[in-house]
Amino acid sequence: FVGYLPNTDIVRGLAETDKNGYIVTDEGMRTSKAGIFACGDCRQKPLRQVITACGDGATAALSAQQYVEELKGTAYR
Repeated sequence: FVGYLPNTDIVRGLAETDKNGYIVTDEGMRTSKAGIFACGDCRQKPLRQVITACGDGATAALSAQQYVEELKGTAYR
């Protein structure tokens, strides 16, 4: 949507956002703050569609699982 800005106040001051408030992530949906993941239309990306948001969610869930397993020392490599 033209003029749409994300509601990302929850991460303001915790994770990096761009000038429009979109959360900056890597390909694993990891933000600049360890343990915080973002997906969907609140994330800085070139395409905003439901199907890409669903894929982002699956990727973020996998990255979060791996993060927790690494904290617990049970990550499989």
